[in-house]
Amino acid sequence: MNTVLRMFLVLSLSTFVMFFLTFSTIDNIVFAEVGTGVNVGQKASPFKLLTIDGKELELESFAKDKVTLLVFGATWCPACRHEIPILKEYYKEFKDDGLNVLAIDIQESEKKVKSFVEKNQINYPVALDSNADAARLYKVVGIPLNVILDKNGVIRYKEHSPPSKEILEKLLIN
Repeated sequence: MNTVLRMFLVLSLSTFVMFFLTFSTIDNIVFAEVGTGVNVGQKASPFKLLTIDGKELELESFAKDKVTLLVFGATWCPACRHEIPILKEYYKEFKDDGLNVLAIDIQESEKKVKSFVEKNQINYPVALDSNADAARLYKVVGIPLNVILDKNGVIRYKEHSPPSKEILEKLLIN
């Protein structure tokens, strides 16, 4: 009888633990899908940066109701420089349809970035991430890093290459 009682207690305790773990895991998954973050499918984490003109740029107001392409990079990066003509074309072609492009330069001086922007005739806004706060927030490991936010501020693309025109057109239509 003592063995039967032990087995009953072990079974009851095991059932309780399984029940508890199952529901606590579901809560975490639901929270991750709803909360802000830096991964595809999450609402973009907010940040504030200064533009090369010295104006404060807040992501939430900049990206509000617009498809927004964030491009993390630096002036010394060959791949970042290679993307500039593509980004300029996208901005020129789609800005009237609701596309924002924001270059985010990581840890370089305002003077150097301003000179680079002028030399390359960059036609979209450029912000300075002087302390790499936004880069850390978005877990930038390699540059360039392209992040697209849809009109609701949800991350839909996060890659080291620019998105295709088709991806942008699809997001702009929706």
